[in-house]
Amino acid sequence: MSDSLLTLPEQTPRFRAPAGARSFFAALRIIHPFPTVLNVAATGGLALVATHGAPHAPTLLRMLALMFCAQSAIGVTNDYFDRDLDAHTKPWKPVAAGLVSVPAARLLALGLIIITVALAATLGRAGFALAVVGLGSGLVYDVWLKRTALSAIPYMVAIPTLPIWVWLTLDRGEPVLWWLLPVGALLGLALHLANTLPDIESDRSYGVVGLAHRLGPQRSMFVGWASFTAALACTLAIAPVVNYDLRIYVPSVAAAAGCLAASIALYVVRRDAFALQFGFGALGFGSAVLAVGWLAAAT
Repeated sequence: MSDSLLTLPEQTPRFRAPAGARSFFAALRIIHPFPTVLNVAATGGLALVATHGAPHAPTLLRMLALMFCAQSAIGVTNDYFDRDLDAHTKPWKPVAAGLVSVPAARLLALGLIIITVALAATLGRAGFALAVVGLGSGLVYDVWLKRTALSAIPYMVAIPTLPIWVWLTLDRGEPVLWWLLPVGALLGLALHLANTLPDIESDRSYGVVGLAHRLGPQRSMFVGWASFTAALACTLAIAPVVNYDLRIYVPSVAAAAGCLAASIALYVVRRDAFALQFGFGALGFGSAVLAVGWLAAAT
């Protein structure tokens, strides 16, 4: 075989997206795609569980659109209010990098909020009220509570609100939904701490003093893991009063526990920012699996 053939793969140019496309996708990060898509997917999964696989299609589409707009609004608002902080700690973020102007971010956030409220108004009184609670929790966090000792409260309110909103919007109220309050609050605390951990030192150096910053990295990590574990334990503790379908419950809890174990294991191995970011993603996915699976097993 000739030398030219041996070196041919190295000479083949890599594909590079056009600069405009790269800028577009970089700017798209303003809506915080991971939590936004995860919450939209969780809404769809919960709706299927609530209706035993047969949701009313127009209602489901409005709910999915509402969740996308609400989460996007929270993401944009976060970047808008954190623009000065991000200029020092995350200069790659869309507003800090100048990919989205400050007036454009403000207008986009306002537009998404208006669309969210308008969609909520089509989903009945309970659907409207709980959608506003969820949206309001995220916005209050962005504007105010993120920098206080109460920074976990919006997460602890919003996480259990999501499945309750889905059930009541679809007119599927169940007594078991009340158990979502302690389980969801524990998951919310875990997710808040996991989400804050990768940025805890840089944020604190610029004056952010939320709950995780006050606890410190190590205690925040352990409290977050313990809170997620307590949520799993809570679903087990209430088994005597909930008629679980074990064929669904056991795999769901096992998958959620696996996500927790993966986040801990990677941190033990790497102990770096990537491990912390992975940990948040793993706990977020595990929370969605637990919520959908637990409700499917209990209702």
